[in-house]
Amino acid sequence: MTGSIIVKKMSSGKEFFYVHLSYKDPSTLKWKTKDIRTGLEVKGNKRRAEALVNEVIERYSYLERLTPAQFDISPEIELCDFLDIWLKKKELEICGNTHDTYLSRTGAIRRYFGPRHTKLREVTPSILDDFFSYCLQYGKVSQKDQSLGPLSVRTVRSIKSILYALFDYAIIKLGLSGNPVANTKVTNKKNSDFAEEMLFLAEDEIREVLEFLAENYPFLKAIAFVGIYYGLRREEILGLKWTAVNYKRKVLTICHTVTGSSTIYKRDKTKTIEGRRQLNLFPTAEQCFQQLKEEQDANLAFFGNTYKDTQGYVFTHEDGRPYRPDYITHKFSEAMDEFGRPEITLHKLRYTCASLLIDKGWDIKKVQYWLGDRDASTVMNIYAQYLKHKANSAENDLTAMSDCVSDLFE
Repeated sequence: MTGSIIVKKMSSGKEFFYVHLSYKDPSTLKWKTKDIRTGLEVKGNKRRAEALVNEVIERYSYLERLTPAQFDISPEIELCDFLDIWLKKKELEICGNTHDTYLSRTGAIRRYFGPRHTKLREVTPSILDDFFSYCLQYGKVSQKDQSLGPLSVRTVRSIKSILYALFDYAIIKLGLSGNPVANTKVTNKKNSDFAEEMLFLAEDEIREVLEFLAENYPFLKAIAFVGIYYGLRREEILGLKWTAVNYKRKVLTICHTVTGSSTIYKRDKTKTIEGRRQLNLFPTAEQCFQQLKEEQDANLAFFGNTYKDTQGYVFTHEDGRPYRPDYITHKFSEAMDEFGRPEITLHKLRYTCASLLIDKGWDIKKVQYWLGDRDASTVMNIYAQYLKHKANSAENDLTAMSDCVSDLFE
């Protein structure tokens, strides 16, 4: 597979870079092409576009591999067996971390339908409704004592999405007449009822959080600082390397991520193409990173040959081992519980970052670039929620404004 940069002109007149892929179809052995949108306008973005070529080639490398879904499938196949075929197909199309999530989510499907030997063609909306109700009560298995408990509504809705895609594929491969998941509901609530609650910390609250971490969880202080003022995702924070911190040019480059739980994935790419970005290295951030480097150099001198880090990560244990993503999430939640603000999560620090930039008068597109969001509507939603938050928390401005007519009611 090869890739190159091409330019396409939109109906609006704007020109964008695309990655033009050439690959050999494994089923026909004929060459095909595919153009992938980068989202980058031509002016001033040629180097950024060229840097994306290898990432796009890696992402679409599955096009040159035969999928296991080419196997003959019996019309009498059981749901769990078809699930295995579908997961093998998805493994070629998605990143490893997402595939791990699929495997985790489908555990409840296996536990419920496996012992019943339910055939794929036998599944009805009624059967699925019973399954979703079961998940909401007994879908979670405790790792400590194997006891059963409820899965969150959000998780069950995620399982439903997986089943929907599974049966869509079954329509293609087995000619099923329809998708039984289409006529089911996990609950009667709307999608908006499950939207994540946003949280915006004021400047005095930010200082209180960082002071608490400095005293009680010092290794989390800089992580929280980067989350608050750069709005980085967890995988972006843990993926920061010293090569990304450029003191001379005063920029911080976001281009590497660390994800996973049972398996750790380290990649020279971000969650989305828009996630690859260069941000200003402001003075306080310089001080933060310089302090971290001094501490890390001291640890390196102390541990000597037993120091573990060989890839130059910014955030590591004292002996150089990179942090596991789930460890940082757990310790931050533990810290905020102790602080008395359990609603503060590492991910929600992104919203505080957005609110600080909005207060400084940044427009939507600038905030979108800083946060590395693909869709401007995400930032607009944060913007709307923040304005509502300010309206509810601000002092009553109408008090002074109505003084001129107060005498009419004496």
